[in-house]
Amino acid sequence: MFITNLRPQALRRLGLGYEDVAAGHPGLVYLNAQGFRSDSALGSRPAYDDIVQAASGLVWLNEQVSGIPYFVPTVLADKICGLVITQSVLAALHHRDRTGQGQHVEVPMADTMLAFNLVEHLAAATLDPPEGPIGYSRALSSQRRAARTADGWMCILPYNDRNWRDFFAFVGRPELADDPRFGTLPDRARNADELYLLAAEFTPRHSTAEWQAFCDSASIPAAPVLSLAEAANSAYATEGGLLRTAQHPSEGAYHLIGEPVRFQTTPARLHRHCPRIGEHTDEVFAEIGHRPSA
Repeated sequence: MFITNLRPQALRRLGLGYEDVAAGHPGLVYLNAQGFRSDSALGSRPAYDDIVQAASGLVWLNEQVSGIPYFVPTVLADKICGLVITQSVLAALHHRDRTGQGQHVEVPMADTMLAFNLVEHLAAATLDPPEGPIGYSRALSSQRRAARTADGWMCILPYNDRNWRDFFAFVGRPELADDPRFGTLPDRARNADELYLLAAEFTPRHSTAEWQAFCDSASIPAAPVLSLAEAANSAYATEGGLLRTAQHPSEGAYHLIGEPVRFQTTPARLHRHCPRIGEHTDEVFAEIGHRPSA
């Protein structure tokens, strides 16, 4: 297989377009990923994660909640598209295993992220004609945020009817479970701002530990807000081997992010360390029989 994130025009200039590389290799799986579809008017535009966040509606979603068109503070588009690339390559390899045929696969980042964002946010606009605007009301509530406790911050997420009945009983307001604004999931979604504001009045009455104990006993999803460093160095992460130290042959000791997926029969392991830039270029070109142009 051949995987690249160069734009189509650059690939053609380097003699690495699909037709160039696939010649003589009928079983080749060739995947290129770039910002926009290669056959579109935007196909030659450069794109990084921030550009794709803007083009796919993600920045707009953030603006609806905060009033500020900010970027998600992680390279979300890059990582999601990376997962889609992996899935796409595996699908193409499965097809090749069955038929012996390779193929050209393209993963446009803007299309991938737009589809990702529309899964829940198409919402009432799913029907034709639409019954409402695009946007999932609960997720777009400006009050959907971490809750302050007596000594910190937590995510406390009562979800089903029983969760909310238990929550209201715990804070001494059991009658709120029968309030027509909050009685069912659709009611709570329509009145999410009011519900979250109300809940925020109650959460500072108890400590984080008290809330965690109650939520665990009532099967209400909850977790304290951790910094990234706290999460990475927590007992949970340490016991799971999610961050460990490895020794690179030329760069020395470095922190290695572990594999979160557990395979019973074929557990993941480090086969070789991260390569230096260009370390395998000659090896890759030789393998596909390509001689780069001067």
